[in-house]
Formats: sequence, structure tokens, C-alpha cells
Amino acid sequence: MFDRLVRLAAGFTVLFLLGPLIVIVGASFTTTPYVAFPPHGFTLKWYEQLLSKPDFMRSFVDSIVLGVLATAGAAAVGIPAAIGLQHGGVRGRAALRSFVLAPLTLPTIVTGVALLQFYYAIDLDAPMTGLLIGHMLITIPFYVRTVGAALLALDPAIQEAAESLGAGVLRTHLKVTLPAIAPSIFAATTFVFITSFDQVTISVFLSSPDVMPLPIRIYNYIEFAVDPMVAAISAVLIALSFAIVAAMQRLLGLNRAFIGGGS
Repeated sequence: MFDRLVRLAAGFTVLFLLGPLIVIVGASFTTTPYVAFPPHGFTLKWYEQLLSKPDFMRSFVDSIVLGVLATAGAAAVGIPAAIGLQHGGVRGRAALRSFVLAPLTLPTIVTGVALLQFYYAIDLDAPMTGLLIGHMLITIPFYVRTVGAALLALDPAIQEAAESLGAGVLRTHLKVTLPAIAPSIFAATTFVFITSFDQVTISVFLSSPDVMPLPIRIYNYIEFAVDPMVAAISAVLIALSFAIVAAMQRLLGLNRAFIGGGS
């Protein structure tokens, strides 16, 4: 009886999570000029209309470029920071870690307004640079937290063995530590890219007509029209997210990526 209740609860949970996705994907194929589910008929014209919108395609490219740059920048800062906080002889380590992780708890709207005011103060006229800084600011903690958790689970004897064989600190981290926690790094990379690509609160303050990420383009579009093309965009983004997760599962396995390989 208990097992049946558990399975029933699990089924309702899956339905609760997948229900909105099923509705929005189904609505993208309706023949009506408005969003409808179940869809009335079947058509791909909303996807064709999406492909014929150069502004949406440009925003999609902007989001991809911004996501890749933000991921690379956050990795370049976050991974060494996580290693330093875990192994370095840093005074006030707990306070410093709390400071680094603060963007996770600080409301992003506050961060967005603060960055906007700061850019006005320094007269920064580079929208992509401003967006990149903002996205890096809120995604670096993902690397610090995820990589830090993997380092905590890593057997210190592995690093001690490398050092006893004559490897220096840098060589130990490059040849031993990073390969051992590679699944966690990959998981953090996936989270950071998705977070950057889907970021609205920061981007709405820092975007411009020349550089407008896709979520902001969608937000501006639905202010004046809500038609099935919006559902088509959502369906494409859902497919992209599933593809990323499927790739992570195929390359590393979700269990290893989330738990942290090498532990």
C-alpha cells in the first residue's frame, strides 16, 4: 500500500512538472491565431513565422554568444576561486565564501538596478560588455558552490600522493584535481549556460535595441501580441534544454555530474 502511494505521488509530481511543457508544445501546432490547447488542427506555420523574424534570430544568436562568453568567464573566475577557498590558506575563509555566494541570495532585480546605475556613472556604452559582466556576476557562484562541493568529497589522499611524487601545486591541480572533479565542472557549466541564456531580470535592465537577448525579445513581443508563435519559441527552447541535459547524461551520466565524479 505504501509503495503504491509513493508511485502515485511520483506520478503526480512528474505530471505537475511536465504538464505546462506539454501544453505549450501542443499549443505551438494549433491552427488558430491564438494560443489554444488542445490544439485545433496541426500546422507548422508558427515555426515558419519564427524563422522569418530576423530580430528573433539575431536575439537567439546574441543569447548563445552571451551564454558562451559568460560561461567561459565564470569558469575562469569561479573554478580557481573554489580551489583557493578549499585548499588555500585564506584567512576569513567562511566570510569570503559567503561574500562570493552572495549573488545567489541577493535579489537579481537589485543587482540589475545597481549595475545599471554603475554603468551610467562610468558612462559605459557597450551593451554586450555590460550584459556579460552582469551574467558573470550572478553565475560565478554556481561554479564556486558546485566545484567546492566536489572538492569536499574528493579524497585528499589522491592529491597528497601526487605531491609526494614530486608534482607541484599547479601540476597537481591540473593533472589530478581538475580531472577528478570534471563531472561537477561540466554540471556547473551546464547550469551556468542555461541560467545565462534564460536570464531576464538582469538583462531587462542592461539590454539595448542593438543587443537584446532572446528572453527580453520575447518579453517585449508578448506586451503587444500573444499568438502561437510565442508557444513555438518556447517549444524550441524546451527542446534545446532537453538536448543539453541529454548530452550531459550521455557524456557523463547525470548521477556522476550532480554527485561529483572522482569521489
